[in-house]
Amino acid sequence: MADTTDRARGDDPADAAWEDHVAYERENFINQLVRRGFNLTRDNSQGAKSDAELTDGRVTVILEDGFPYSAPRVRSDTVTPMSWHRDRGGFLCLYASLDRDGLPWLTVDQFLARIDEWFEKNEAGWPDDPPALDLEAYLDELPIDPRYVLYADLARYTDDYVRLREVGTQIRIVDDGKIAKNSTKGFLSGYVTDIGEVTTPPLGWDDLLSRLDEGEKIQRAVQNHRVDVLLVQYRRRDQRGAIALTFPTGNPPAAPPMKGKAKRNRFGRKPHLALSASMDESAMRLRSGNSASVIKDKKVYVVGAGALGSHICDALVRAGIGELTIRDHQILTPGNMTRHLAANLAYAGHLKARVVEVILSNRPYSRTKVHHNATTLTRPAEAVDLLRTYDLVIDATADGSVTTMLEDAANVTGNHFVTSCLQNEGRSMRIDVVPPLDGADPIPPTTIQPSAARNMFEAGCGEPVSPTPPHAVAEAAAMAARHIIGLLTGAPESAAGEHRDLG
Repeated sequence: MADTTDRARGDDPADAAWEDHVAYERENFINQLVRRGFNLTRDNSQGAKSDAELTDGRVTVILEDGFPYSAPRVRSDTVTPMSWHRDRGGFLCLYASLDRDGLPWLTVDQFLARIDEWFEKNEAGWPDDPPALDLEAYLDELPIDPRYVLYADLARYTDDYVRLREVGTQIRIVDDGKIAKNSTKGFLSGYVTDIGEVTTPPLGWDDLLSRLDEGEKIQRAVQNHRVDVLLVQYRRRDQRGAIALTFPTGNPPAAPPMKGKAKRNRFGRKPHLALSASMDESAMRLRSGNSASVIKDKKVYVVGAGALGSHICDALVRAGIGELTIRDHQILTPGNMTRHLAANLAYAGHLKARVVEVILSNRPYSRTKVHHNATTLTRPAEAVDLLRTYDLVIDATADGSVTTMLEDAANVTGNHFVTSCLQNEGRSMRIDVVPPLDGADPIPPTTIQPSAARNMFEAGCGEPVSPTPPHAVAEAAAMAARHIIGLLTGAPESAAGEHRDLG
């Protein structure tokens, strides 16, 4: 067994090389700033909170333990009004998460130019600033309440009391109205207000309270235990957001024992900043992609609700498809769950198509109409009818007879469908558009030969179990969804599909 003591001491050559690399980046950065007129006011390499501080009279640059992989912290040393992109301690917000590729601050001239740019934009009032809804970042002096406040359609409650219920770590609005004093029904009392357009971030709780039209009323309600949760709506240009503040009840540890109402009112209730998020459908649909507005009116029919088919259905519902019918006559077994969308033993013994329908119909963000059909597709007349009725039919059966029937029907009628499958134990995956668009040639057949792996059987199953790994199923489903959405939106990925050999 290797001795880890030397590693802990940094005696390993690789550790020493790494320490030298980090130290070089740090010293090089400091030296470049000094050459540009900064004074090194502190340099502590023995694990202090700040390794180094440098100032030029306008700003102080602080290198902390994470440097060079964390950006230097920059504090303004001049008196400037509170503004966006600056915290209460005067530190400038120079780099968003999308601005950190390549560690741009290590090029000192670019770093200093970024600081100059910040002051120029701050002086101009951030005219081109995106309306980020991150007011919580400017209330960082408040203690954090780890509970999650979920809300929807706050506008209907503006300037009114609401009743909320706490379940575990979640708090949700139940309805409007006050809660009776000494209520034992487990409700929390809340109030919803709106501060309108926010031109500068609040400096703290007192500043935020001063911006409320009913600030004094709300403060009294808080202290009288009539408000446990305050939801404050705000606006930045055309974007709307909200923050949640909570007022936990309690007494200081050293408070003398008191009784009744006096005990509750003597201790001022301090605001906490709670995690919060909107449950409005529009908020939950933001991440569906730009195609959502187009495919919300499309009808898709998926034949085959096994591993691949279930994940294709999942991707389409997440993308915002309007209507989805899932067809499969098979029963879900425990062994299916390694690769299947349904990964809960409670679903074992139920129809695959019905299980997928239930899972997808209960997605909180979804407005997709989901149906299921638990019969086999064997009648040629029905194949033609499906191709003509739906915007797109998807074959994920891995059943050659079904695929051939749909292929013949599509070639005769001129209607297109998509067939998707995994081959060669997941080392090949393909999506075929049948017939190919605009008379294009079909994609070539798979060339990889199956391995000579030993067949494995599951009790109650007359066919060998495919060793295709779950990650191959997820990759093939994503590839299929990309082509399906392209066809539905009139921007196909390719005329004939895609064939991928992974070796």
